Amino acid sequence: MFDADHVRVRRIADKLVAVRSMPAASKAFGAEAHRFKLEPPLPEAMVAEFEERHEVALPKEFRLFVIELGNGGAGPGYGLRRLTVSCCAHRRSGHLTRPSPYRPGPRYLDDWEQRYESPPGPDRIFLPGTVEIAGHGCSLVTHLVVTGPARGRLINLDCEGPIGPYVLEDADFLAWYERWLDEAMAGYDIGWFGERLPLGEPALLTVLTDDGSPTRRVRAGESLLRLPAISDRAWAALAAAMSTDVDASVRAELWDLLRWQRHKHQRHLNNAEAIADDIALYARSCTPPDLKALDILCRLTLTDVLPELACQDSQRRRRAAYHFAQPWPGERDGSRSGLLDDAVTELLIDADALLRSHGVAAVRLLGLTHLHPRLREIQRTETDPWVRHHLDQILGEDPPQTWADLASAPPEMTEYPPF
Repeated sequence: MFDADHVRVRRIADKLVAVRSMPAASKAFGAEAHRFKLEPPLPEAMVAEFEERHEVALPKEFRLFVIELGNGGAGPGYGLRRLTVSCCAHRRSGHLTRPSPYRPGPRYLDDWEQRYESPPGPDRIFLPGTVEIAGHGCSLVTHLVVTGPARGRLINLDCEGPIGPYVLEDADFLAWYERWLDEAMAGYDIGWFGERLPLGEPALLTVLTDDGSPTRRVRAGESLLRLPAISDRAWAALAAAMSTDVDASVRAELWDLLRWQRHKHQRHLNNAEAIADDIALYARSCTPPDLKALDILCRLTLTDVLPELACQDSQRRRRAAYHFAQPWPGERDGSRSGLLDDAVTELLIDADALLRSHGVAAVRLLGLTHLHPRLREIQRTETDPWVRHHLDQILGEDPPQTWADLASAPPEMTEYPPF
């Protein structure tokens, strides 16, 4: 296996030389920053010192890359981070020995941070057991898992938003890096690299129609649209899945993807809003109703969420509480204001700390400032660290920022992509 890894390293070195002369690759995302050149490699002794200091063993494929090929430079996003700066900023000693909790499978979404990470503060260890490998702009990053069940695998996430960790399908660092080179040379869209499944069109169509995982079917659709060109057959399959997939969220996500990507592929999506109405009708007919699909379609209402908040199933209540803590245009006055207050009050006294946390967030985001005295009472006895964090955040604001401050009207649905 060791010899096989050396063969892969040499093959990667040859591809790095070849890609520099390819006009298409020069236009790839991030190429201007690194021009497909690596920084000098590190001596083995320096890598060993890093491992001793952090009390870990780096995954062997990454370790070999750093020692034989380069320490930073050419790579996905704006290039690879140097090992010496990949994990030291804002990190406490010993953070790499604590296992990362994230496992291969669906992307962790919505309130992932509250479920798996500790709240902000001087003692926080954020994304333990990982080193940052690459940045893709804004807060989009790729981390390498050093300790935990996904050791050796790469994770993509938005470290400041709801797009949580996704363990990429590449088997290890070298497989991930070589795929990036291959796709850059082939003219693929490699922005936020790794989100695309590492498959060709025929295999992606099989996943889209036959895979048992809804999230993987969506990812197959997104991956098809990231190909340099898409066949009529693939476009027809995407349109069919948008209308027939058993999962409402799959339909909604494919609708959203086709709505934007049709421009890139010079395709048409007729009657987009009518299609969205049909998907919304289907989402409401499901048991439980698919709140995520309705949210994607911008058709989620308070009437959809309130019954789910009263459900006995804890996971359904958690999903509903997450969606509840957002603006409800046109539904915050008159009879609706009382419903909001009642729902928030129930969340604030729930035995589930995650639900209490969503309740506090709802007070802030819905502008329910008249409930601040109740929050001050709760603050005296609350022990959960995340709930306390949100309480301190909202009660320390002057004046509190609400969704009404951020946007006076709901976002408009347009026919043009956001760029």
